[in-house]
Amino acid sequence: MTVSPALLLCLAVQLSLGTLLDAVQEFIAGFIRQIPYIVLGILIVIIFLVVARVIGRLFREAGAHTRLPPNVAAILGRIISTAVIVLGLFVAAVVVFPAFKPGDLVTGLGITSVALGFALKDVLQNFVAGILILWRQPFVVGDQISTRGFSGTVEEVNMRSTRIKTYDGCRVILPNGDVYVNPIQVFTAFPQRRITFTVGIGYPDSIEKARKVIHDLLARTEGVLPDPSPLVYVSELAGSSVNFTVYFWVESHQANAIAVSDRVATGIKLSLDEAHIDMPYPHTVVLFDESARQLFQKDSEKSGG
Repeated sequence: MTVSPALLLCLAVQLSLGTLLDAVQEFIAGFIRQIPYIVLGILIVIIFLVVARVIGRLFREAGAHTRLPPNVAAILGRIISTAVIVLGLFVAAVVVFPAFKPGDLVTGLGITSVALGFALKDVLQNFVAGILILWRQPFVVGDQISTRGFSGTVEEVNMRSTRIKTYDGCRVILPNGDVYVNPIQVFTAFPQRRITFTVGIGYPDSIEKARKVIHDLLARTEGVLPDPSPLVYVSELAGSSVNFTVYFWVESHQANAIAVSDRVATGIKLSLDEAHIDMPYPHTVVLFDESARQLFQKDSEKSGG
């Protein structure tokens, strides 16, 4: 008995359709059985989202009512909220898919995380350094600092970098990792700062008279603070002058420090001139012995000098 190809094709189509329908029915039945677990998983995610939002709000309020910096509070709240949401997704996945094992996922991500760690090393370093800078606050926005050869006013500190407006009007963006590990000079850390410079007088002039002239000038110069009081010390007997080191205190901001330094330097020069106290140029005295003097005279006479 011969079976026609058309009949074979019809039988194959019927078998395929039957298998497909069975698979669809099994899928639908499995989905219906999973509906309670899916609903429970969605509820778990919603609960964890609400908890994460509450935690973020609590950290922001803590930053507003405690000594915790607001930026740090917001960042910590965001990090913990994200961790809570991820935990909620893991719990929901376990409920909906009982065969899911978070440990297997974490193990699989281990190698990937190592590779990402090397690739994102600088980014992570700057991120951690940014958190530490915001937490420890070695300086704040508005402070005048100097680091890595750049001096200016701090404009912004974020998770990646610190922005400085330099005194010549440029913007410098420094990675937080470099800022955190390098020395930083904070000019405005305290209300006052000390200015130091050196001035020399001639050896024939009176040291005490010059000291009094400088003290009087400092006492009447605008911007020189009376407390701590200025100091004028003899610091060196140099080759051409007796050098004083002058110490005085001013208000910390750089513009004020430069302006007061200019007034003090100008005033000392004019006051010493008025008191007829010499401020000598560097010079050299050459002494000859008798034989050298006679030889010098003979050479001068021969040359007609």
